[in-house]
Amino acid sequence: MKKYLFILLLVLLIASLAHRIDTRKSRHELIGELMYFPSGVALRAVSMGFYAPLSDLVWLRFIQYYGEHRLTDTKFELMYHILDILTTLDHRFYFAYSLGSLMLTHDAERPDQARQLLRKGIYANPDDWRLPFVYAFINYVFLKEYSTAQTYLRIAANKPNAPDRPKRWYAFVTYMKIGDLKTSLALWVDLYNTTDNLEEKAIAEIYIMSIKMQLDIEYLNDKVAQFNRQFGRTPSSLNELVRTGIIDSLPEEPHGEKYLIRDGRVYSTLKRGE
Repeated sequence: MKKYLFILLLVLLIASLAHRIDTRKSRHELIGELMYFPSGVALRAVSMGFYAPLSDLVWLRFIQYYGEHRLTDTKFELMYHILDILTTLDHRFYFAYSLGSLMLTHDAERPDQARQLLRKGIYANPDDWRLPFVYAFINYVFLKEYSTAQTYLRIAANKPNAPDRPKRWYAFVTYMKIGDLKTSLALWVDLYNTTDNLEEKAIAEIYIMSIKMQLDIEYLNDKVAQFNRQFGRTPSSLNELVRTGIIDSLPEEPHGEKYLIRDGRVYSTLKRGE
């Protein structure tokens, strides 16, 4: 009975600290107090095996922290701090590693911390193929460190009970073109189609649309060059590419914007602010 009472008091202590953090007016006060949020080592030591309720509470705090800063200053100085607490408290919390590393890279612009978090997870979960796969993903699509990506895809593929997915990607990245946009697009689509986490899907969708736009612009610029060789001039509009039969139709801009041509180069109105 005393053990359960102790755990309840610990949970209430953490909840109280989180509430005081939430009610702070000053951003500097908020950061200062959150830095004293109990470490994962301390929480794990006193939790008496009740890791799940405490890790769930910290996870909720992380989601709240992320949402607050995404809607305000888009600064995430303490994102790694909270994820480090969470993954120390529960070293098998997969989404803390996978989603956390994506947020650290995409939102906080700290790929170094993302890799540090994933290395921690790989060390703590030596038989899990998913974490080296995510490590390879981060290195491939964000950092363009293709040899590192290949290495970790191989590690993921060789894990016990690894499915065909990491084996297929290791073979593809090794023997096909390295570093091209189509491979990056395929990786993002693969993540979008295989994750059940809505936030991961949202991040994947951003990059799918961005890469699709880049591929469309490359394609249209190639067709503009073909038009120039054939007719000795630049098309006055992209519709001329359709009228002359060089392309069947204009691709749809994935953000709902338009593709236009100016000074002989194709651009999206998303990029030109029009």
